[in-house]
Amino acid sequence: MKIGELFRYMKPTLHRKLIWSIGLFMVVMSGCSMNNWEVTETQNLSIHYKKGSYADRNIQEAKRVYENSFMVAEQFLPSINKYPKVKVFLYEKLKNKGFSKVKDREVHYRYSEEFRLTSVHEMLHVFLYELNSQAPLRVEEGVCRIKEGKRKKFKGQYYQIMYYQLVKLVPEERWTLDEVFQDKYKDDDEGNIAAAFMMYAINKIGEKRFWDFYQGLDKNNWQAMLKQCFGQEASVIDKEFKAFVKTIPDPPEAFKYKYSKKTAYLHK
Repeated sequence: MKIGELFRYMKPTLHRKLIWSIGLFMVVMSGCSMNNWEVTETQNLSIHYKKGSYADRNIQEAKRVYENSFMVAEQFLPSINKYPKVKVFLYEKLKNKGFSKVKDREVHYRYSEEFRLTSVHEMLHVFLYELNSQAPLRVEEGVCRIKEGKRKKFKGQYYQIMYYQLVKLVPEERWTLDEVFQDKYKDDDEGNIAAAFMMYAINKIGEKRFWDFYQGLDKNNWQAMLKQCFGQEASVIDKEFKAFVKTIPDPPEAFKYKYSKKTAYLHK
């Protein structure tokens, strides 16, 4: 039956309700279309951006840097699921600068003229979740930070370090395995302690055995997994880890000052 014939057999009130519903639907759909994302494909990614945005004007550069981030992850991890493609969403403004939706295989980045987040960190969260969804979250965060650097302007100069170096700004009494494996979420320093431990672990047992360790890990078996993969008790590893952290180079003075109204003049 055609739409016109359907209207002929309707009561007037029902007729008006249907017309109103169709009109509302068209308005809603019109509003949705205004918010649609433009999409461009790379070999491994679907990149979403807004028309007229900074990303739109620099889309070839965006494709290059995020495809490069994907390749860094692929070279680092023992395996990666390439399909469905990871979706990359680029925003002019984004409060947290970057986050991931691991179950949806999405990474969301701020990408503007003032600030562009291009690190591999958020992609690693997606792939690590698929590698072992039961791994302690602080362990996962530590692995994500191994390949991540931090850049800062201080007293007119730029400084850059690797994230795991920030463990040297954490009190020594916190350089413990409990901080790495217990997911206490006291503060962000736990992530830097975990990153330092992942560096220690890879240096000690090699990448292959490290990934065997990671893939078999959960929140309850970490001491047994340490014994199995490292061949030592957790108490011995704890002491070795502390000694390893002492060998990590101290970060420059610039990273000892967190940004605040009182220290703003130093970060110029």
